[in-house]
Amino acid sequence: MVEASEISIAVEGLRREFGPVTALDGVDLSIAGPEIVGVAGPNGSGKTTLIKCLLGLLAPTAGEARVGGTPSRAFGADERERIGYMPQHEAVYRDLTVRENVAFFARLYGVEDRESAVDRALAFVDLRDREDARIGQLSGGMIRRTSLACAVVHDPDVLFLDEPTVGLDPELRASMWDGFRERRDDGAIAMVSTHYLGEARNCDRVLFLRGGRVLAFDTPERFLERTGTDDMEAAFLALLHEGDREATAGSPESRTGDPSRGGVRQ
Repeated sequence: MVEASEISIAVEGLRREFGPVTALDGVDLSIAGPEIVGVAGPNGSGKTTLIKCLLGLLAPTAGEARVGGTPSRAFGADERERIGYMPQHEAVYRDLTVRENVAFFARLYGVEDRESAVDRALAFVDLRDREDARIGQLSGGMIRRTSLACAVVHDPDVLFLDEPTVGLDPELRASMWDGFRERRDDGAIAMVSTHYLGEARNCDRVLFLRGGRVLAFDTPERFLERTGTDDMEAAFLALLHEGDREATAGSPESRTGDPSRGGVRQ
């Protein structure tokens, strides 16, 4: 792992269109140093599109995304070795065992001491006792943990985790968040998307997206203080209402009848 000062994510004016649909609309973001950054919002808010643009899997329509100072679309082998990715969908081989899957990803990333690296990754997700089980024999939660082991086996500097806890029971979700904090404490950036707004309290900072735009980006504590609420779901709803009020106040209709704005009083 590189020095913490060299770990960064930067997004400037990022826009991504899919035909007539705008999935991201002018997103700006700056992260430097070890941190858990949550990307939260309802389905369709742009969370997965943002992560795929940062990974270089999608080309922006406009703007730029950089990881470690390198534009995502220019990643080479060296840059990709510094990144771990856990997608939403199942990304392991069902006819292989847990250990074989993790070892396969270790080979893909060119890990030198593969056996030790696989041992550490399996211990990290607490699956040493099931390492010889085939994926088809495991519960959904164990499959998600195997995917996480595959994402961290090469000790990446930056982790992109796309809704990693979806469908898991509360105890297993809590265990996975402990793991994310451990990665941060070891010097990594972890970007974690979630539509479980209550989980956002586990993050150092949270990026709230709405309709492909940044609604707000701050610490959970400041969100609660700003909105006067007790939980992140209530804070998000309050921010939505605040954004709606600001949008309405800035609309042409709202200025009608306001002499100071040149409107015409009806």
